[in-house]
Amino acid sequence: MRIEIVVFDGFDEIDAFGPFEVLSTEGFSTSLVVIGPPRTIISQGGLQLVIADSLGDPDGVVVPGGGWLNRAVRGSWAEVEKGDLTEALRGKASQVQWLASVCTGALVLAAAGLLEGRFATTNRNAFDELRPHVRDVLSARVVDEGDRITAAGLTAGIDLGLWIIERTLGRERADQRAGEIEYERQGRVWTKRNSND
Repeated sequence: MRIEIVVFDGFDEIDAFGPFEVLSTEGFSTSLVVIGPPRTIISQGGLQLVIADSLGDPDGVVVPGGGWLNRAVRGSWAEVEKGDLTEALRGKASQVQWLASVCTGALVLAAAGLLEGRFATTNRNAFDELRPHVRDVLSARVVDEGDRITAAGLTAGIDLGLWIIERTLGRERADQRAGEIEYERQGRVWTKRNSND
């Protein structure tokens, strides 16, 4: 399985590197990519990263947050204002198995019109902003709507990575991976299968 994590100036490091660590060490082909030509980007915390790949033809795409709640000039809010990222995600939506988000990356998916009529989650401080764009906001660690998966804030990206392993390879393997990275799985995963909705 090929998974691409789309990063941009001002992205929150843990939103991207949490799932990256989990998925890449499991053996999935996992890359950080940008929209447009390869370039150097600067994360929310000031890390300079040379990103060699552009969004390609993955099986799954992960969108981090960062810079949304404070309307930073670099980050997810600024990317939505520019429009290139949301346009690219709309174009990929029908070509991938799933689109996922961590933290306020859910608001990027929502701005692209990709969460309409669905259950979702995000950083708890952004619940009210997300509500108008979705069926309902759930206070869950991960919300799996099949072809859309959203994770709560920050460290929930690790749980997202573990959930993707569980979806693909089974719970035993995901629990084993959690043990290998010395992480205790947190919160619950909401799926259509475990819901009455």
